[in-house]
Amino acid sequence: MLLFSKVERLTQRMAGMAFLGNFQDNLQMLTPQLNAIIAASASVKSSQKLKQMLEIILALGNYMNSSKRGAVYGFKLQSLDLLLDTKSTDRKMTLLHFIALTVKEKYPDLANFWHELHFVEKAAAVSLENVLLDVKELGRGMELIRRECSIHDNSVLRNFLNTNEGKLDKLQRDAKTAEEAYNAVVRYFGESPKTTPPSVFFPVFVRFIRSYKEAEQENEARKKQEEVMREKQLAQEAKKLDAKTPSQRNKWQQQELIAELRRRQAKEHRPVYEGKDGTIEDIITVLKSVPFTARTAKRGSRFFCDAAHHDESNC
Repeated sequence: MLLFSKVERLTQRMAGMAFLGNFQDNLQMLTPQLNAIIAASASVKSSQKLKQMLEIILALGNYMNSSKRGAVYGFKLQSLDLLLDTKSTDRKMTLLHFIALTVKEKYPDLANFWHELHFVEKAAAVSLENVLLDVKELGRGMELIRRECSIHDNSVLRNFLNTNEGKLDKLQRDAKTAEEAYNAVVRYFGESPKTTPPSVFFPVFVRFIRSYKEAEQENEARKKQEEVMREKQLAQEAKKLDAKTPSQRNKWQQQELIAELRRRQAKEHRPVYEGKDGTIEDIITVLKSVPFTARTAKRGSRFFCDAAHHDESNC
């Protein structure tokens, strides 16, 4: 201890040695995190397919709401989590299943919208606040090395500065870019960067993509199951029909035709939902207690009316 106490500026030198030893590891740890934030922020903000998907969800909310107060113009991203909670009257489909089915039938080019979203899973695991603090800490460490090199013209310190100052400059630029890109995309979606960190913002998209894929798969499985059941039913009806006399067949066919006409003419009751202060969260919350009925009648123009043109006579 006596020998160590005689070393001039021991604390600064020990800190400098620790900085030199950990610099490369810190650089390799921070760079991918910043790149993930930059890529995810830029792709989410620029994705036209994601924008169209959200517009479809918004239009669906307006259609189901049919509020006479006017159209809903937006909703919080967290509302996407509620799409799975809203079920049809038969409890077999959720609102997300219906959206996936509608997109496949009417907007097939949007089916793989997630291909435009890059590194959202990696960005969801990043604490941008801590990363920015670490970058600042590296800046202070580099300044310490500069001071030490100016006091003692050490070749090791000089070589370190020549090799790594440019790397730190790039890291600092990337940190600024990441912060600006993230703030821009969060504000673009109407949220606050101060209250919505990446660990909250990006997981919304991760969950939505995962749930959407699952809904697509379940829709396909349901379709195949329905086809199998339909084939069995047709086979059974054909077998019964073969056993009937000609007069019985004609009577059965007439009854089936009348029943089909009645089914087409029957109008299902569709409740009107009004969102408080024009927010889709209220629509979905009400729908959770009063399940929606999936309607596939020819009312597509009303279903996907443009929210920007809120004249109800045009929707």
